[in-house]
Amino acid sequence: MRQTRKLALMVDVLTFAGGQLGASVQNRFYRSKAGRGLWENDTPDSARGDDLAFAYPAGLRPGNSARGEAWLARDYSLPGAVLPEADTNAFAITAPNREWAASLHSFDWLHNLMAVQSPDAMQEAFRQILAWTQADFLMKKVPMQPTVIARRLLSWSAHLPALRHLSHRSDWANIHLNMANQARWLNLTIGQASDGIGRLEAAIGLAFAGLIFADRGDILRAGMEHLMREMRRQILADGGHISRAPETLAKLLADLQAIEAGLASRNITPPANFGETLIRMRTVLMMLRHEDGGLGCFNGGLEVTAEDLRPLLQGHKPSAMRFAQRSGFQKLKAGKTTLLMDVGNMVSGADGVTSHAGPLAFELSHDQHRVIVNCGANKMQGAAWRQAARAPAAHSTLGFDENAHQPFLSQGLGAQQLGARLVCDDWRVSCRRSEDPSGMWLEAGHSLFGPTHGVRHNRRLFMDAKGEDIRGEDLLFAEKGARPRLGAPFHLRFHLHPSVRASLQGAGHSVLLVTGGGQGWQFRMASEENTSLRIEDSVYMGQTGVPQRCQQISISGTLSDKDTLIRWGLRYAGRTGRRRKASS
Repeated sequence: MRQTRKLALMVDVLTFAGGQLGASVQNRFYRSKAGRGLWENDTPDSARGDDLAFAYPAGLRPGNSARGEAWLARDYSLPGAVLPEADTNAFAITAPNREWAASLHSFDWLHNLMAVQSPDAMQEAFRQILAWTQADFLMKKVPMQPTVIARRLLSWSAHLPALRHLSHRSDWANIHLNMANQARWLNLTIGQASDGIGRLEAAIGLAFAGLIFADRGDILRAGMEHLMREMRRQILADGGHISRAPETLAKLLADLQAIEAGLASRNITPPANFGETLIRMRTVLMMLRHEDGGLGCFNGGLEVTAEDLRPLLQGHKPSAMRFAQRSGFQKLKAGKTTLLMDVGNMVSGADGVTSHAGPLAFELSHDQHRVIVNCGANKMQGAAWRQAARAPAAHSTLGFDENAHQPFLSQGLGAQQLGARLVCDDWRVSCRRSEDPSGMWLEAGHSLFGPTHGVRHNRRLFMDAKGEDIRGEDLLFAEKGARPRLGAPFHLRFHLHPSVRASLQGAGHSVLLVTGGGQGWQFRMASEENTSLRIEDSVYMGQTGVPQRCQQISISGTLSDKDTLIRWGLRYAGRTGRRRKASS
């Protein structure tokens, strides 16, 4: 298996290197005097000076006004780097890394700026767009990557109609011309889009470019062909995305709904199965919501609030879906309690560049408040933080402290070329569910630790019919034909939302949890000779991608020559009369 994986990795590296070389040669020609005639028009008068034929519905991607205010204060922190106190314009800064540069040039931050809804914010938004068109970014590598162009065209089209009154006729004509040049470049280079979600995003951008410019039916047709091909490959049969990240699914659904609206505005019938696919996406997205209406944090995704999800799910019937088999999620819901559990296998290849290694991790919420969470994804503080957030220890599941296999491609030529994708052996995840009048049972297992520690991890959960009594069993037992690594230390972790306060009780065998709404939960652990329970510090990044202080319940132990079984339970204790805000 490992030799096969190494061979496949080598093939991927060679394929990627060959593609990069081909793209470099192709782009050099397109930027030459002869090649520029294929895509660039430098005469504003030849461009239409009227409104765009279709604009991205801004409500599908609502912004964060707090982040917009920070941008106005020259806090240019974006995915890739934290830059809180810049002394110059964002585009004059030397980019700290490629990820930050791509995020800057994609203009994904524009919706945050527009969410401020002030004259200063609107002036800044228009000034940045106009400045971009007046620079020489059309000749630069990162700004003209297919995925970056796609995101930029969508962002500009969403907000330019609201900024039109700030522009002179000549400025508007230049912006319109620049967007047309970007669309033509994207049409020529879309084959260079990186494998994985990048190809789907580039296809979305190309299709949308065909909607922006009414006279470019050729671009629309090409974009829809690319889009349908990538949707068939990346959108799973149950409606989830192949990355298994709920937030990614929500973003894609917003973009696809925008295209659906654009096609309707032109009286164009969508391709077969397009609408049905969007319905399946909405269905699984509804399943992956917590009691507060927002999404769970799994596989590199952050919370998406109920308010942000509302335009995506409007008019969709409530989902009775409880098991997304292809996406790999189970949902236990009773009374005012929701439990979401990751029961999916590893995400391989280019689709696993941002995915996490947290098999059997779960999150729990009750009555509009999150209780147990995963740490979420770190978006801004570099590779070390990002990798730590992807490891088992950053999830509410079990992990080993020493001699654990590095599940990510983290060094060498492969990592440089392909990114930190998941490269471990098949986890062989199994799952089964049963229900009766007393409640719901969920039993799952995985073999992530088989190659390094010789054991399989099984997790069994029960939730009663009222959603007020949750019991769990975590079992480590020898894999068939393997010898367990005796004495190996492990931790079973339950990360707590920043709004939850935890205090030890019962001689160290129980913990009282008080949620942000002042509701109490009693956590208990059955006593085992080789385990101990503690409350430790943790961080939560699920809201913004930046760490917030929080706590975690940690059960530590070591492997013995017998099966290791940890029994624990959570029981609702009612209101305590105390409310608590999240830590900063």
